[in-house]
Amino acid sequence: MELEAATRRFHLWFRGLRALRRDLSSARWSDDPAQLSALVGRFVAHLESYCAARAELDPVWALSAPWASPAERGAAYWLAGWRPTTLVHLLYTESGRRFEAQLPDLLLGVRSGNLGDLTPSQLARVDELQRRTVAEEDALTREMALVQEGHGVVEVGGGGEVVELDVSGLVRRVREVLDRADALRLRTMKEAVEILLPAQAAELLVAAADMEIGFREFGLKYSSTGSSRDG
Repeated sequence: MELEAATRRFHLWFRGLRALRRDLSSARWSDDPAQLSALVGRFVAHLESYCAARAELDPVWALSAPWASPAERGAAYWLAGWRPTTLVHLLYTESGRRFEAQLPDLLLGVRSGNLGDLTPSQLARVDELQRRTVAEEDALTREMALVQEGHGVVEVGGGGEVVELDVSGLVRRVREVLDRADALRLRTMKEAVEILLPAQAAELLVAAADMEIGFREFGLKYSSTGSSRDG
């Protein structure tokens, strides 16, 4: 029953992601910064509410993510979701792509205000965000590896056999790591948005939604094709 509820919650969240992506995409060139800021805030709040709901889920289900396709889990998942550094890499990629496209205008002093028009101060803050996020990601990856190896929850006998397994302790530690991973995802998004202007933040979040939706669609298509071959 819990799995069915979690699967429904994921599908509702994903449907909401599509709707927010559409709204942001339509409004990102708006001359109304307040409207853009409100939409950006709704996007971040959408992720925050989903993370809060996941915190109530059995960590075994959260980690295995049975509602996702094998291709999604294999290609895009890190500790039950996207890597926080992926958002920073996406920011750099979108910024570089737009910078190249509008370089002639920039040389003439024409500013666009989009991701290709980041200031030195913004770039310095993005660089600092990336360094901190990489360090925190690495620490969580190491911690999950220790959990998977049974450190602190498995008692091994002299012959190498497992004498006792603290199942509740193991589940609790997995929950702690997943909660911290979700917190890092959310914090990275919030900090990236704070660095950017509303129009720039909207561009980044549209690109992030496109990536999430693209992985989902690819995974479902790949799974469907694989099932057809198997049949």
